[in-house]
Amino acid sequence: MKNITFVVAVRKGSKRVKNKNTRKFGNLSLLEIKLKQIRNVYKSANIFLSSDCNKSLKVGKKYKAIVDRRPSKYTNPKTPMKEVYKYFAKKINTKYVCYLHVTSPFLKDSSLKKTVNTFLKNEKKTTYNCLATASEVQEYFWDKNKAINYDPKNHPRSQDLKKILALNFAVNIVKTNYMAKYGRITSDNFYPYILNFPENIDIDNKWQFMIGDFIQKNRHKFTNLKND
Repeated sequence: MKNITFVVAVRKGSKRVKNKNTRKFGNLSLLEIKLKQIRNVYKSANIFLSSDCNKSLKVGKKYKAIVDRRPSKYTNPKTPMKEVYKYFAKKINTKYVCYLHVTSPFLKDSSLKKTVNTFLKNEKKTTYNCLATASEVQEYFWDKNKAINYDPKNHPRSQDLKKILALNFAVNIVKTNYMAKYGRITSDNFYPYILNFPENIDIDNKWQFMIGDFIQKNRHKFTNLKND
């Protein structure tokens, strides 16, 4: 994996879940779960960890990541993510970036490997210039007073609804020069790699952290779950 750098970015603190990235989640923290996963799948992977948190940087060194003490300008919530992504890209010297969020702790090792292999295969043979993990959602969507994906006068079964893709940001793979130019980790022409429960869970707030912590501690019970 010499052409890919795995980027993990975390900030100290959290408004919705205190110390979300470094507090215990099961037996490890969300950050350590992700770094350990990368090392399990790709022993000699290029890992770039950017943070303003001393504890996080210390964990990064444990997993032999290139650690970047991120300037306060790029940890400020008011700074557009476009500028933050451009900052990361300028620090990377490989052709591709695989951007991984620590808030997706249930991503399987096999799925991480498949996303990378799928991107490398499709990037050369198709027009796709990016891969993004997504969830297929079948719900009754409305925008104000208008149904988006079904006809209310001919109410369909939920399983017959048109599936809508929702980005879950567990994995995003993109060319480094694209990320540097546009400040994006996905494009308008991405290859959607579908993840199902529990892999598509994103730990964003307190109740998700609590439920996720329970799943992590009882992960063996969820391993073979399939969506019906």
